[in-house]
Amino acid sequence: MKKIISSFIALLLLLVLVGCIQPTSNESPNGEIFDETKTWEMYGEGHLVSRPIEIDYWHANSALDIQGKTMARMVEEFNAYQQETYPDSPITVKLTFTNGYIPMNQKLQAGLLGNTNPEIAMVGVSSMALYHSSAIDMREIFTYDEIRDIFPGFLQFAMYRDKFVAYPYFAASNVMVLNRTLLNRTGMHIPTVDEIVADPENSIWTWDYLREVIEAVRALPDAKEKNLYGLATNGIPLYESFFSYGEAPYDPSATKTAFKRDTAIKIFKYWQDMAKDDLFENPVIDPQHHNQIKGKYINGQYGIMIASSSMVLDMHNSLKDPETGEFSFEADVLPHPKQKYFYSNHSGGGLILFNNKNQTRRSAAVEFLRWLQAPEQQVEFSTNAGYLITTYSARATQAWKDFTQNVNPTMDEVLKMMEFVPQAGLRLPIGRAKGLADDDFGKYSKGIFYENFKRTPADVVDECMRRVNQVLDENKE
Repeated sequence: MKKIISSFIALLLLLVLVGCIQPTSNESPNGEIFDETKTWEMYGEGHLVSRPIEIDYWHANSALDIQGKTMARMVEEFNAYQQETYPDSPITVKLTFTNGYIPMNQKLQAGLLGNTNPEIAMVGVSSMALYHSSAIDMREIFTYDEIRDIFPGFLQFAMYRDKFVAYPYFAASNVMVLNRTLLNRTGMHIPTVDEIVADPENSIWTWDYLREVIEAVRALPDAKEKNLYGLATNGIPLYESFFSYGEAPYDPSATKTAFKRDTAIKIFKYWQDMAKDDLFENPVIDPQHHNQIKGKYINGQYGIMIASSSMVLDMHNSLKDPETGEFSFEADVLPHPKQKYFYSNHSGGGLILFNNKNQTRRSAAVEFLRWLQAPEQQVEFSTNAGYLITTYSARATQAWKDFTQNVNPTMDEVLKMMEFVPQAGLRLPIGRAKGLADDDFGKYSKGIFYENFKRTPADVVDECMRRVNQVLDENKE
């Protein structure tokens, strides 16, 4: 009898222990894209409607900016193509601009309550999780092979709660935009993207080396007179910093902070020390700093500027003399440096198709998305609007090769970095609270720059952790 009781107790203990085991770090609570155990009921191929139909497409840019103008022209192209190819059953896309991601979210959430939302909408990457229950799974539209054609870095926001929520179309990444002409004056070797991608483990492009480069620029004979700096930033690049250490800002579902306090203190101290030593202009002194650094970079005052890749096309064009065709200096891009790993973030937006419409309307939206996603249309949008293409197929087109070889090579360099996804089994945090937490993390982390740097990195880190954990907890699902 004692043996039976002992065996029973041992079994209970084993079950308790098994229940307490956490998933390994490379398992995502949001599911895996390529679930080989599941069979998808796919939308058909070709033309998917049998009668004329009009669908709504809400776009987050403005009708007046280059991105909005480019998309408006492409919608006109699609509508004309439909009228010519399918005169008895054309799809007509009605385009509406919301002038920003915040108004987009407000309009979409109100629209979903009354079923007045569009068939398709452009949503910011940090807000995609808000619509997981209302979205058509992209795996019903694109095969696994088609999804594997997407650069890995643009799939970081794909999955939420076992659903592939949005197609990454308006893709961008935060990069280091270089003035190689100025950096070369230091005599230091500045690697290329190809060098880093070929051997990331042995790359010299580390955070410590970045400081050495910035110091060398500031030590140039004319640096003080011409106000030359090695770096310009609006704040700490939080995701790039934490992931380079092999740590994530938050847990995968964005419910709490996940980084080590000591790591955060190291990162904050690194940036505060450089600002103290006048290695870059303090980003909180001038309220117009954010608007001014682009102009100063174009004027040749910065060796490196941290910026979104969506600005690369415009900045590159600004460096070219319209009369001579000559560039004022050699521009280039690099990923953020590594501590242990390189990491390239995915910013921008994606396209969501909503599941509360009838079958005909959903099918029409699918046909429009597939048309936009085709390599030719991707390249047309990217080369005119400045967002990145997202597939290897688009990169293989002659149109993309011609553009990046003869017009703007830096955009292709950014694409090469999109292999740098989170390492060490980490996943990008995704959840309803992520965007709110990111905003506050960015604001509170700037505490290291205020009050003439009197606050210690440890104090600022503790304040950030309290505030960000509060936001994550109050807004989690």
